[in-house]
Amino acid sequence: MEIRFFRDNELITGISILAVLKCTKKLEFSKCLLIEPLLSYARVVKGLSRKNSNIKSIEDLVLKENVVFSDFNSRYQEKLLLSINSLLLFSKMGLVSLEGEVAAYTGENFDFFNSNLGEKASARIKASKRLSEILLKGEASDFYLSLRIEI
Repeated sequence: MEIRFFRDNELITGISILAVLKCTKKLEFSKCLLIEPLLSYARVVKGLSRKNSNIKSIEDLVLKENVVFSDFNSRYQEKLLLSINSLLLFSKMGLVSLEGEVAAYTGENFDFFNSNLGEKASARIKASKRLSEILLKGEASDFYLSLRIEI
């Protein structure tokens, strides 16, 4: 069975996190937990995956792509367990290393171009480079504040 038939599961979320980690090499857990809620917006994925996109921040997503994050806190809370499970699953698979408060990329053998990953995963993989650049530029606390996440 191909992954393209699944929706919002640990594999899609794990592939999304893994793709971002491939670009960053290491990322704090607090930032990893933002990946799935951000990439669950089709408009965010579309905006970040365009070749001519000049989105460089969360604010650019709001201004240039007209993404409304009014429900982001509830989306974050809804996706939190999914993101944690994905990190644990991919850690057990040897694709991610969990060290202290940081997740590190160890999936050198993972094939991001496998056609069986499906369109959803492929689109998220394309968006991951730009998302990784955004996540590396700021502090996690600033992202949580900007996105109005209640902890």
